[in-house]
Amino acid sequence: MKRMKRYTEFAVLIALIVTYGWATYGRNFVWKDEIPLWSDTAKKSPRKPRPHNNLAVFYNTKKMSEQAIAEASIALSLKPDYANPFIAIGQAYSDMGFFDMAIESYKSAIRIEPDYRDAYVAMGNAYASVGNMDMAIEAYKKAVYFRHDDIDARINLAAAYGTKGLADQAIMVLLQAESIEPDNPYIHFNLGVALEKKGLLYDAIVEYKKAISLKPDDRKILDRYRLTAGKMGSG
Repeated sequence: MKRMKRYTEFAVLIALIVTYGWATYGRNFVWKDEIPLWSDTAKKSPRKPRPHNNLAVFYNTKKMSEQAIAEASIALSLKPDYANPFIAIGQAYSDMGFFDMAIESYKSAIRIEPDYRDAYVAMGNAYASVGNMDMAIEAYKKAVYFRHDDIDARINLAAAYGTKGLADQAIMVLLQAESIEPDNPYIHFNLGVALEKKGLLYDAIVEYKKAISLKPDDRKILDRYRLTAGKMGSG
């Protein structure tokens, strides 16, 4: 549902990327804020797990972690084999800095749905948060395996490789991502960073220029390009 900042100098993205569907309701005023919407729905359908889960998701968007855990727990009490609430609980724990507990929640989601791509990405992010890049890499690989065209998982995977100093592996992953989504500025930015780490400044600048052409208002990309160009004695 949410995508965090998809770049920094090989700082792995710590984000929950989950998509939930929702129904259409006739009372349009409720749509002004998703929390009132799902709170209203949960009150009117207290025995249905989905409204409680979605309310938990939106509590997480407001960093209301304790409320998110409470609602997700209600959803699980109503439907114990429901994987999504474990993701919401994991996100809440991550936001609170309890990454080990978050990882256990994501593992619970995977036990229910072994091919749950979002759970693997979230688990990879949690592992990355505690510096366990080996486990983060394995989790991101699983996410890519279950969704080949998942650009976010590939960028996270490349970032994890880069954090370990494995620039060649990062470049390979990013080139694969580029073949899937050639107009993604963050792929080109991260590819530029990886090339720069290998001392390939000219090639890095080429990638930064591509990123700038796709997202000219991004200060980080512009600053990185200027810094790298300065290393080559060019402006």
